[in-house]
This record gives sequence, structure tokens and C-alpha cells, in this order.
Amino acid sequence: MVINTKKIKTTGQKADKQPNNPHDRFARKTLGNPLYASDFLKHYADPIVARHVQLDQLVAAPTHYLSNELKEVILDVAFAARLRDKKNGSEVLMFLEHKSVPSRIVPLQVGTHCFLSLYFGWTATEYSETFQPSIPLMILLYNGNEEINEELFFQDIFSKIPKELQQYIPQFKVVVINMKRFQYGKLPGKPETQAIAESLKRATDGTFGHHLCGILEHVKIASLNKRQTLDLTANITRYCTWTHNLTSEEIVQSIKKVFNGTEDNKMVTTIKKGIIQEGIEIGEARGEARGELKGKVNAILDILSDKFGRVPKYIVDSLNQRTDSIALKSLVIHAANCSSLDEFVAEL
Repeated sequence: MVINTKKIKTTGQKADKQPNNPHDRFARKTLGNPLYASDFLKHYADPIVARHVQLDQLVAAPTHYLSNELKEVILDVAFAARLRDKKNGSEVLMFLEHKSVPSRIVPLQVGTHCFLSLYFGWTATEYSETFQPSIPLMILLYNGNEEINEELFFQDIFSKIPKELQQYIPQFKVVVINMKRFQYGKLPGKPETQAIAESLKRATDGTFGHHLCGILEHVKIASLNKRQTLDLTANITRYCTWTHNLTSEEIVQSIKKVFNGTEDNKMVTTIKKGIIQEGIEIGEARGEARGELKGKVNAILDILSDKFGRVPKYIVDSLNQRTDSIALKSLVIHAANCSSLDEFVAEL
């Protein structure tokens, strides 16, 4: 893998477009891919899961019955697979929710998706008597600093259920993956799995920026093709900018050290465009209710403030007077690439 480090510019902004938690976004972008989720679940989930489920044959589960708003609330990742213990074994649906702080409502979130998927699956067959519902598994990926109870049951979200009523209340146990249980230097799985796991842990404990090179070393030795290496590197470096205020030079030096500073315009373009696009999306999401122009202005101000601190009032006033959406979008890109406020002002 060859990379051009001379042209990379990063905004360093923390993404807060919904979902607000950058850890959720990274989990979806990486573990939402069966290529990574398969090995991750093998090594980090309860071994019982790998013993009974064909994790090598994960496929993305359909979620068309969920609105975008509902997906944000109750779903991070959904996969379908098959049981191992039968020929043409029953289908298994796995619903994964990421949390960086303990939450009692996780069983309700994943349980809601579970019940909806069973209902829509059944109704899609017009209530066929031969329909076999999928076996649901609900998984919590916990990546936080606080302690969490790994014995997580649906009935635990209620209090003081009379013993005689308990038999009528739904009950299931959530598969909990607690990243605190795994130690640096001993992270299991393939190199790409280790890179994802270490990124999650270090983003939480505040050491991501200091260990970015080590994480990218895992990617470098992984058995991935060029496209996969490019995408995973882009996701990890963006995640680092979301959670740590690294300068563009620090990001460049990390990539240069790992990949020897050789040139690959495709890698550079992908990472650069991805981070710039994050800035556009963040600002536009913030200003969506106030119109497209305001969204782009917000994107510019977010990028400038994250890179250079307080933005002078005359720049804010000048941007707010702009009425050309295309010109503002160009200024978003210029804000991401400029090395000083003076350089940005020269384009105003």
C-alpha cells in the first residue's frame, strides 16, 4: 500500500451529526461490514455464539421496515446467519447495539427491533403456517469507562415485578461484549479486527492520538485488498479526528511513518474527501431546519473553530451575508484545506 502524505489535510473536527456519539458512527462503518463483524463476533462475543452460529456466512439483515428515525434509536447493526447444528439450519438474526455509557434500555432497544423483524417476517408470508421465524440474538457492544453489569436481562428494566406475574413478562438475555475485559497487546482476532477493537478502546480512554501509528500497523499487515485497506484506513483516521483534536501534520506523520510516505493519490483523495464531507454533513445537519445556506455556513464555522479556535466576528458576518450555495460549498472545502485564517479570508 502506497500513500501520498504531502497532500492530506484534516479538519480535526468532532462529528456531531446524528447520531451524536462518534463511537456509534465508527461501529456502524466498520462492524456493519460482514467482513469485519464475522471475525469480531468470533473473538469478542460469548464463545457460545460462534459454537452454534455460522459466523463465516454473515449477511446484512433487511431493515426496510424501519424508518430512518427508528433506525437511529433502536439499531446499529443487523446480520443474518444460519445455525451450525442442522443441515440448512434455522436462520439466526443478530442485532448489535453499541453503547459507550451503561444503559438500562438496551434490552428494550434491541428487543424492539427483534419483535418488529419477527412480525414483518411473518406478515410477509401472509401468516403462512409453515413459516419458521428466525432465531433472534441481541448483542450489546459496550465500550465505556464505567463498570457495566454483563448479566443483562429484559426483565431487569422493570422493577418489583410480582413473582406470580414474571411468567407473563417477556424474558431474554443480551449477549454483552465488554471491551474493558480485553487488554492492549492481547487483543484477539485478525489484524484488521485488532485495529478496530483498539480504535474503539483508545478513543474511549483518550490515548487514540498517541497510538494511531500502532493501530495503522495492524491495517498494514492485514490480509485486505487495496480497496479494503483504503476504506479501513480512512474510517480509522476519521474516527481519530472525531474524538481527538489532532493537527493535520500529526495525522500526516502517522500515515507517513506506517506507510513509508510513498505516493498513492487514491488513498489521499479518499481520506481527504471523506473528512471534508464529514464537515459538510455536520454543518448541514445542524442548520437543516434553518435552510441549506445556513447549514453550509455552520459547516465552515465548525471547521474553522476546530482548527483555529474562535472565529472573528467579521468572518461570521461575511459568511452570513452569502446567498450562493455553490460558492459556500467551495468555501467549506477551502476551510478544510487552508492552513491559517488569513489564507481562508483571502478567498472570501
